[in-house]
Amino acid sequence: MAASNSNLDLAFAMDCTSSMDSYITSAKDNIRVIIDEIIAKEMITIRLALIEYRDHPPQDSTFVTRVHSFTNTVMEMKGWLEQCSAHGGGDGPEAVADALHDALNLSWRSDAAKICILISDAPPHGLVRAGDGFPDGCPAGHDPLNIVRKMAEKNITLYTVGVEPPIIPYRDFFMTIAHITGGQYVPMVDANRLAQMIIGGVREEISIDRVMNATKRDIAREMRKAASDGVDDIETAKRLQRVFSDKNVVVNRMKNEAGASSKVAEECYSKCVGMSDIQQQYKQTQTVSHTKPAEMDYKLEEEKTVSLEQAKRIVQKAKNWDYSNIDEAEKNGNTPCKHRTNCHDHSEYHRARFSHPENDNLSTQRKHETKSNHHNTQHRDTHRTTQKDSNRIPCKHEERCHDHSEYHRAKYSHPENESRRTPCKHKENCHDRSVSHREAFSHPETGDHRIKCKHGSNCYDNSDYHRTKYSHPNMSS
Repeated sequence: MAASNSNLDLAFAMDCTSSMDSYITSAKDNIRVIIDEIIAKEMITIRLALIEYRDHPPQDSTFVTRVHSFTNTVMEMKGWLEQCSAHGGGDGPEAVADALHDALNLSWRSDAAKICILISDAPPHGLVRAGDGFPDGCPAGHDPLNIVRKMAEKNITLYTVGVEPPIIPYRDFFMTIAHITGGQYVPMVDANRLAQMIIGGVREEISIDRVMNATKRDIAREMRKAASDGVDDIETAKRLQRVFSDKNVVVNRMKNEAGASSKVAEECYSKCVGMSDIQQQYKQTQTVSHTKPAEMDYKLEEEKTVSLEQAKRIVQKAKNWDYSNIDEAEKNGNTPCKHRTNCHDHSEYHRARFSHPENDNLSTQRKHETKSNHHNTQHRDTHRTTQKDSNRIPCKHEERCHDHSEYHRAKYSHPENESRRTPCKHKENCHDRSVSHREAFSHPETGDHRIKCKHGSNCYDNSDYHRTKYSHPNMSS
């Protein structure tokens, strides 16, 4: 399901072998600019994570992956990048599968937009047998196709940045794993363009996430209709595109013509069960002259109509939605509240917008009262009283609650304390005779409100004040 409009979890999985030095340097030099611009433009809170990866021994003896979990501070992320260095690598393929596995298992927030950017110039193990030290795949048993499908289930969008020309023979594979999650493959020929690409890609993804959140019912309706009609994903995307056009929906769009998914990636490789399956079918892309650095541009175009490519990605993302929540929202006319029975927000705005299926709520009661024809005034008054009681939340302090304000007592119920007076902890030894104290606290251990005199029968104070305030149970007063 589309996530919150105000939170973003952004993870980077970066190849740290010797050929990637310029890209590590670019990320290191520009990370603050990247994050500051995203925050300023999108008004969003960001958490950052970094996964460095190289290869398995004996191909590389330093490390396979090094994981830096999510942080809220850019300086910590910059510190991680400062420690990155390009080294080693061994054979052609690298530990791509291990990096994706670690990315999947980061502590992603359920209410955040989730983006993972993989930056690589080499394929994973097990794609092409020739020149692969581990031709049967990742030595740890991780399968990239299975991992990215789990990413899609968690609504994690994968962007694959392919450093060209070395990645060109494997471009269709990287297009495939991005396509499965509804992400993009982005060809990269100049490390100096990396910051522009990250900003553009992230801002586009945030805008798509917001559109999906705002139009989820329309998307769900079109997805179901497409399934009923038996049409393919492209036709479904065209239908969604028309819906967005009718509603004047606009999004941000990063220029990435060279990164559009190939037909073989969408229709063939993405249907493969796993790496062994894709290895049998995979044909390396014919090496072509790559785009010149001067011609490469990742400019962000703001407030554009939804393109067909974007609509196709939305279709791919929507395949992993939980439609039961949307059904419930359709039925009730509003969104189910995540707090359900524990919700403490009884404002009219909240109750009108969110439903509480496990707990009769004010909006449902208002609908019921409107539909029901209550002519009997006494019955209507009783009905409203019952509604009011059912909408009070049990107070966690129960009979020991000390808050007797009208606001608190109207919002919270205290079933264990009918009198609304809290038992005084001092019991019969209480010395507080003020009206406010005696109204707020009960003293069940004493028949009257007088305090037992500590002198008992030896008390010599016979003043009216003393005898009114203190009792002398062992002597007649």
